[in-house]
Amino acid sequence: MGCELQPSKHAKDQMVLRGISKKEILDCILKGAKRLKGAKIIGLFGNLEVVFLKKPCHYFIITTYWR
Repeated sequence: MGCELQPSKHAKDQMVLRGISKKEILDCILKGAKRLKGAKIIGLFGNLEVVFLKKPCHYFIITTYWR
């Protein structure tokens, strides 16, 4: 069983608007460079940035955007 990826309503809207797939977000979270900004984690993979919170085996996506 894999970890759960839960985008917020805002993140879902941004994914549709910017043409970003769940696979691209998952690649960014698992393979990308990360930096902390308070409790939030910002992942960078290629030209994609994902802002998320991490709980054990649960990723809550706040927003996502192309750099």
